Amino acid sequence: MTFLPTPQAEEHLRDVAQQFIQWRQTRANPRGSRIPEPLWTEAMALAAVLPLPRVARALGLKPYALKRRRGDVPSSTGSRPPAPAFVEVRAAAEPPATVAVEVVRPDGSRLRITYHDTTPALASLLQTFLEHR
Repeated sequence: MTFLPTPQAEEHLRDVAQQFIQWRQTRANPRGSRIPEPLWTEAMALAAVLPLPRVARALGLKPYALKRRRGDVPSSTGSRPPAPAFVEVRAAAEPPATVAVEVVRPDGSRLRITYHDTTPALASLLQTFLEHR
């Protein structure tokens, strides 16, 4: 079905409703037969132009079935993606430990250094502090 203005869609809805009635009267198993794909195609095209509840009522369908067919509602038969078999979770990197060094000279001068680096170059700094007078 191509795009139809609403009055023509209403007329086409009556035609498709007759096709549904005819299919229901001629199917071999009244409860187990699936709606043929061409009828679904017509129903979905009409639901794109007319209100879905109106189309469902006219064709004797449940609105939920049209929504599910249109993809608005996930069906329970395998529409969900499979759960991953393995999920890697990485822990946040630990921040480097904070180290504080305090050095006191014989004259009472103090030097306090707080650092996060794992191997700071303290030797020359300490040597300069301790030798300076």
